[in-house]
Amino acid sequence: MRITLCLVFFWGTLLGQNQEIKSWCNLNCEYTSEDRANSDLIHLRMEDEEVRKRLKSSGFTKFPLRIAIVQSDTNYIEQSELQIRTAITELNKSFEEAKMVFYLAQIDVIKADLVLEEISNNGHNIYDTFSDRYDKSDMITIYLFGHEGSFCDISERGISCAKTGGFSYILSDRTNNVVMSKTDFSDVKILAHEFGHFFGLYHTFEQHLFGKDTFDPNACYNSGDRLCDTPVDPGTAFEIYINYSTCEMVGLKDELGNEYKPLINNYMSYYKPCYLKEYQFTAEQNLVMQIAAELPMRRRLSRN
Repeated sequence: MRITLCLVFFWGTLLGQNQEIKSWCNLNCEYTSEDRANSDLIHLRMEDEEVRKRLKSSGFTKFPLRIAIVQSDTNYIEQSELQIRTAITELNKSFEEAKMVFYLAQIDVIKADLVLEEISNNGHNIYDTFSDRYDKSDMITIYLFGHEGSFCDISERGISCAKTGGFSYILSDRTNNVVMSKTDFSDVKILAHEFGHFFGLYHTFEQHLFGKDTFDPNACYNSGDRLCDTPVDPGTAFEIYINYSTCEMVGLKDELGNEYKPLINNYMSYYKPCYLKEYQFTAEQNLVMQIAAELPMRRRLSRN
């Protein structure tokens, strides 16, 4: 079975002049009918007014977290409890409006020589096998992996640097985990981004599964990320148009003259931090995640 897997991926290239190239998740993602079916189910439930009322009046859904630190030996633990609890505290702030709360249930050390770059090789077969072996059936696991030796490849032509921050399947019962790099585990944006995928959210610039988003207000629930309160996002290939002083894209228009105004500070975008605005999920993104938490594949991981 082939499932969607999305990665946070950073890529930079220096060839004489400063130049930045972004390699999006869509270069590494494959979509199947299961992805569409699960997304369709979410939107069918969004149309159910009774579900909306019940979710609005309910309390928080509680999810236990298992932190599994993957390292080559067990002489010492490479991640401190303070770092772990701080990351979970920040995750809870991000998901407060989605009425979810995460708590630390256990910390494990897994002895393995795997690094983050290796586990996503070979069509993620290594990752699937690893998950089958180490996942817990009744809680969400965050696997923390180290990186391979260097992020940069230096040659006569220039310097090329890349780093994967984390990845997660999008609303699938194939695994019960989110994968993070040890260096990016404390990054509020990346951790919340991957949990957004875990609970059914797509990138704000999604276009390969449902088609490119447009400015047609009647099409926003059927294209792009299938949400209407996330403005059309052309993606970070056009980041040159971002004014990070004002936290907005300026001057980029489509062929009909519509100006792009994506949410720079949205957790599911790929833009750099904008310090005038904190990262956030939109109301509809929060609703998707609330409903996803009610699905059997996620509900079984929660606690009363």
